[in-house]
Amino acid sequence: MSELENLKARQQELLDKIQEIEEQCQGIENKHNAQKVQELNKVQTQLIGSQNNLKQQLQSVQEKLKNINNEINKLSSTATDRILEAIKNQRWYFFKNKKHILMDKTTGILWANLDYFPYAEGSDNGWYKLDEAKTLVNNYNVDGINDWQIPTLEVFKHMFYDKTFPFTTDYSIKGILCWFSNIDNWSYYAIRINGNDITNNNTTSAILPCSYYLIQDSEYEKNILENNNVYTEKERLQFTLDLFKENELLPIFDDEEITDLYKKIYFEKPRLLHALSEVETQLAQCEEVKTITANFDYTTLLNKYDIASIDKSIIKYYEAVQKWIDELMEYLADFEQQKENVIQESNKQLSIIEETDMYKIRRYLTKEELDLYIKGRTTLQDKLTLDLGINKVKENLLKVKQQADDIEDDINRINDDNYAIYELAKLEKRKRARFELIAENTVKMVDKALQKIDFFEHNRDFIIKAVEVWFKWNEDYKVFKTKQYEELKHSCEKDDIEAEVWQKWYADWQKLRFTIEEKLQPMIARGLKGDIEAKEEQETPIIMQAIYVLNDYKIAIDNFYLEERKNIYQQYVFQNCGDLQEKFEVEKELYSRTMNLQKALQNIIFNCKKEADKIFILRWIDNLIDIQINEIIQFVADNNLEQISQEVLNEFAKLKQKNYYMYLADIKAYSQEQANREKEYNSLIFKMRKGLMKK
Repeated sequence: MSELENLKARQQELLDKIQEIEEQCQGIENKHNAQKVQELNKVQTQLIGSQNNLKQQLQSVQEKLKNINNEINKLSSTATDRILEAIKNQRWYFFKNKKHILMDKTTGILWANLDYFPYAEGSDNGWYKLDEAKTLVNNYNVDGINDWQIPTLEVFKHMFYDKTFPFTTDYSIKGILCWFSNIDNWSYYAIRINGNDITNNNTTSAILPCSYYLIQDSEYEKNILENNNVYTEKERLQFTLDLFKENELLPIFDDEEITDLYKKIYFEKPRLLHALSEVETQLAQCEEVKTITANFDYTTLLNKYDIASIDKSIIKYYEAVQKWIDELMEYLADFEQQKENVIQESNKQLSIIEETDMYKIRRYLTKEELDLYIKGRTTLQDKLTLDLGINKVKENLLKVKQQADDIEDDINRINDDNYAIYELAKLEKRKRARFELIAENTVKMVDKALQKIDFFEHNRDFIIKAVEVWFKWNEDYKVFKTKQYEELKHSCEKDDIEAEVWQKWYADWQKLRFTIEEKLQPMIARGLKGDIEAKEEQETPIIMQAIYVLNDYKIAIDNFYLEERKNIYQQYVFQNCGDLQEKFEVEKELYSRTMNLQKALQNIIFNCKKEADKIFILRWIDNLIDIQINEIIQFVADNNLEQISQEVLNEFAKLKQKNYYMYLADIKAYSQEQANREKEYNSLIFKMRKGLMKK
């Protein structure tokens, strides 16, 4: 039987014993390195098929261990009550594991077990003289206890007074009436038991030593007194139980079942759990397989190949290439199996991406919109096509091996030729890549595929969230291009608003929506490099916080065009310069929503730990912050509005020059700058509209 099988057998044996207890308790870099790598790979190949099963078994054992610990807690609450009740009803205790002693619960004092102690083997017909008694007691050492002493008179009386001392017979101990006692800690007398009284009588006597070993430097006796006002009855009884446990004593209770229960809870089960833990550790070490990782050092594997000899011999060359590719294929297959769950998850995310097919509404999309969709889709697909990437690498590796196979076939064919020597010479002169170059290039191919898997594994949470967000945004954009278009159309036609009017609104809406849509991909790309480090960690990463804020802005823009845009048109359509006033009102409303976006981003920006990340978010959102300002300036220029003074236009243009970057060190200053800019924007819009009224 192998070491592994022995360990498993021992493990099962321990688990069976624990289960039995639960039922009974009712509730419960050189050639050497290269060779070593090869050996590890060989072991790995042998075990890889059963690796998942072994992991599941180990996980099962660990779960059982967890359950056992839980059962201990449950068992302790029920069984402990039973043991405490037994302690309440019993004063004297012998011990299974310390046969030479017994203990008085009321004092914690140990007494010699007279079945083993030579209490009456002195020189005077069995009686001890005082010097003999002292010498015997001072040299007595049993069960790890060596501080025995002759009891004081008071201690002796307390031991004897209720006649429950196990060796008491009628009014004597072991039929003997005379026992040595220590009077006042300095004089010793042989005291005589006389009925219910004790008198000093003899000069020779028997000996019954005691020990304070368990209770030295403690207040045990005071703690367990019935009239102790500090502790409850259960707590007082617990002191005795703790005394047993702390000193690893196995007490014998009057009730044999309680003795067995105590033994299982406080002796057998802890030892079994400890043994189980040790077996699991050994099992894990025995089953340990060298983990395959990306970025492996191929030079270590290459050391076992005699490269100079290989490049000189065409036969050694094709054999080495074949062997090398086989090793890489095996390495790749093992890695693929180890990362099976990662690959499955990536395939699941790929299927989600494929469900979002914007080509179905291609006739509604502009070229720019379709290009944006394709770019985002391609980026995510590139991070998710793990199995396809591995299959492509396998295919390319097999192509390399096939070329080595072709050389072998050519040699076999030449061997049957009448001019084999000349044909071999021709074959030998045929150009071929150095073996080391082939090794380096093929490893690079493998490494690239493995890196993709590693990347997904380490960024799984973000990628899954990114796919979810990307999917939702594309579905929303489908709605925008179809359903929301129809909603706007129906609402306007109901009020007899001309098509050329509302179609212009939709064009403006689409322009702004597309600008918003363009913001998603850069933030996802940033997230794929790792999340932005925060000063104060929050449940939602900063990248996703920024995307969610942008999504709220997108919804606010949609609601404006669907619910408010028509009302502004109807308010100004029949007024003097109504079309111009309408335009300014629209941009004013849109700007208020843009400012809300900026305010929402403020806390996110200032929670960034690094200055570079703050600047990244500002630059990310920069053209959205200025979009209404640019729109007004362009509108005035396109319509040649001479009645708006150049001074106002210059002031308006200066708004774009406001530099938020200089306030990144002070959130209050940043917030104040935002408020000032919003106030100036609204003031200048008012001046422009006032200028229009002078026409």
